[in-house]
Amino acid sequence: MHHDLDIHPIPEKVLYINDLSIADTAFGYETEEQQQKALTGKIRADGGIVSDDNVRIYVPLDLNANQILSRLQQIYRVMGSPNDMNEMEFSYEVGKIISQLEIYDQVWVARDLKNAVRIEERLHSIKGIELTKKIINVLMEDEGCAECFPYDVVDELKAEFGI
Repeated sequence: MHHDLDIHPIPEKVLYINDLSIADTAFGYETEEQQQKALTGKIRADGGIVSDDNVRIYVPLDLNANQILSRLQQIYRVMGSPNDMNEMEFSYEVGKIISQLEIYDQVWVARDLKNAVRIEERLHSIKGIELTKKIINVLMEDEGCAECFPYDVVDELKAEFGI
């Protein structure tokens, strides 16, 4: 899992996530270093990597368990079962769902800290663990025929969330 949110104090209305990949499937940065430079928003004229004609837009994204599950089911409706032809794009889209799960989980840890569950070094929310179980069930319902997907994602989720 890769999101580490600074959520103290807990935002009351809006949480800003500076992660270009959640909103855009073709964000165009090939390396992690390029991605980190792009996150600064600095244009080339100011020593950054972002195009000089760039317009940064923050798009609202509501995260709740039903919407996250619905987005996952939409991936299956649009792409079909994972196979050798769609495995890379399928994995990428599911990765966005996992990012949304991580954000949802961390916010709920902060909102309900007294009921958070420690799993190894990380705290997880009851809501996040429940949602993770549902995501795993959807992934395992239609395993497709891709060589390694969704098994690696499922294994990581199980380990991270103690399932």
